[in-house]
Amino acid sequence: MSSTARHLDAHGSRPTPAAALTVVSSTAPALHELERVLDMFRTVNRTAKDIVSDSRLQQLEWVAGELAVALPMGLTDTAGDSLAELLAPEAVYGYLLYGRGGYLRTAPIVSTDPSSYDTSERVRIFCLEAFARQAGIPFETPDLPLWQLRPTVSPHLADLITDHLDQEAAKWSEAARPDAIVRGLAMWAVMRETLPRLGELEAMRQADLVLDGDTRTLTFIRQPQGGLRGQEPEEETCTLSADTGRHLADWLDRRTKLMTGLHGGVPTHLWLCVQPIPLIGVPIHRRGISKWYKKLADAVQKQQDAAGVREEDMVPTRWETMRRTLLAQRQAAEGTCP
Repeated sequence: MSSTARHLDAHGSRPTPAAALTVVSSTAPALHELERVLDMFRTVNRTAKDIVSDSRLQQLEWVAGELAVALPMGLTDTAGDSLAELLAPEAVYGYLLYGRGGYLRTAPIVSTDPSSYDTSERVRIFCLEAFARQAGIPFETPDLPLWQLRPTVSPHLADLITDHLDQEAAKWSEAARPDAIVRGLAMWAVMRETLPRLGELEAMRQADLVLDGDTRTLTFIRQPQGGLRGQEPEEETCTLSADTGRHLADWLDRRTKLMTGLHGGVPTHLWLCVQPIPLIGVPIHRRGISKWYKKLADAVQKQQDAAGVREEDMVPTRWETMRRTLLAQRQAAEGTCP
């Protein structure tokens, strides 16, 4: 049986670490019941992947693992007694706030902000509902505090990324430049000018890019942002600079060559995978874009670290933090700050 640890604040922020937390035995009945429910999903996954896909099973196992980590940290006095108690609103509230604050991470991260994303919270809630439904337990999502926007950084940090990409590109002639650098120059230019979220960047189509003389536009679907959830996505057309148009023209030439070895249909996405990814020429997913940006930011951070830059002044390793910084800068310049 667990004892309640000190409470998180209303937003799940990271307080001073506790000196000690009561440890819950690994034989807690709630975890045994949870494992049996998880075994049911594993069985369905082996026989009917259209019902429980590999990615869905991975999410379910991830949330189950987080629950096992959260239980010793203190949810409620009875959270370990049964699965019903573990999925009770008060225990779920504590679990979600621990997850939101980044307490449940089991792997080290290179980031100046260890807290979680609201998208991760939606996955957590979906999986909790699935556990409860499979076990025949009533489930109610507790009322949670609104998400706070992450602190922004200096907009000049984006220039450091641009400079790093330019330096890498300068090491090669245009003809010998690796596909990864050509795509990186084009993608980063588009990211700086259109400020898309990762999903919007992933969904961009080559047919929606117009490069015709002085006409340089890119049309994509802008999803509702933050507190505007529930509104309909809107199509938006952005005018691009001459430099961005030049980088995109170079990328389109490489993009065509990348597709020559593909079998079957021709991808319509604007952004494709390049070496060293084995699936060269197939559309790159948002996770791949996120990894690419993080690798880029890590390289800049190494240079900053060598120069003695403070951690809080380093380039953020999450594109969303940089995106909101550049968005705030643009809104201030246009006088459209909310």
